[in-house]
Amino acid sequence: MGRPQLTWTRASALAFTALAAAYVTHISAQESAADKIQVVAYTQKGNPPTGPDQVVIEHDRGLATHTIYRPANLTSKHPLLVWGEGGCAKNGLTFPEYLSEIASYGFVVIADGPPVQNAGGPGGAKGGPAGAPGAAKGKGPAGAPGAAAAKGKGAPAGAGNMLNGSALIAAIDWMDKEVKDSKSRFYQKVDTARVAAMGMSCGGLMSYGASADPRIATVGIWNSGMFDPKDQKIIDGIHSSVIIITGGESDIAHDNGKSDFAVMPLRVPVFYGVYPSVGHGGTYNQDNGGAFGPVAVAWLKWQLQGDNGARGKGYFVGEKCTLCTDSSWQVQSRSLR
Repeated sequence: MGRPQLTWTRASALAFTALAAAYVTHISAQESAADKIQVVAYTQKGNPPTGPDQVVIEHDRGLATHTIYRPANLTSKHPLLVWGEGGCAKNGLTFPEYLSEIASYGFVVIADGPPVQNAGGPGGAKGGPAGAPGAAKGKGPAGAPGAAAAKGKGAPAGAGNMLNGSALIAAIDWMDKEVKDSKSRFYQKVDTARVAAMGMSCGGLMSYGASADPRIATVGIWNSGMFDPKDQKIIDGIHSSVIIITGGESDIAHDNGKSDFAVMPLRVPVFYGVYPSVGHGGTYNQDNGGAFGPVAVAWLKWQLQGDNGARGKGYFVGEKCTLCTDSSWQVQSRSLR
């Protein structure tokens, strides 16, 4: 019996072509995904983040205007924090120590600005520790160039723009699409229904600007505060809890934060903490975010994960709460429950 003959039919050719095209498409998709998402090389200054998760810093071209800090292994429904930078700096590497510390506890963080390496020092944007170009005492908490307002008085030129939270809302909108996309690494892995909006200096004002969005579950005002007169529309629109953290009297935002706490409506659960040993630059670029790191983690664990234990709610509530008994802090609160 002779050997069977292989016949190259038109149907076979079409099948082969389709298979080859599918393979090329698959490879191209993998390559484009690799091109789209770039891991940012950043080495922690001292000890690695203290949380249980390894941290990856990414720049995703799908959200080219931001930088992502996330747990290396995404499991189920990670809480989301959107972050605004000091001085309105468009640099997602302004505070990598601090944001990596938060991400190591299971939070996905989207910081405003693409990653800009070596901009004025390790992890810092040009213009000093807050990334605020030309910031000087007496120019207001946003440290905006040319701001002429006295400390805690009035609003500098462009202050209304600082209250624009659109960059933070854009980050939430982008993630909201990702969690619904079966091809995304974030598919069903991030909770976009209860989000934290936080920021430092100008970024704190950006958080106020985003606060009316119904997805915002808590607002963080770090070394920041609104100018006088207060924007009543912003205050009236706050429906979530608020944490206000500033440095001592040398912090140009100290009086602004203090005033914000005073005028916050009784219906708003608010915690106010002063860390007198630092000025406007805070502790963000210290190892693991310094003293501000564990405070941010504890607040987020309580507000977004419902942690009512010592490492969450216990930091802020009760006569023996962690910060209440820490002599390095001065704290007040209202309507926390």
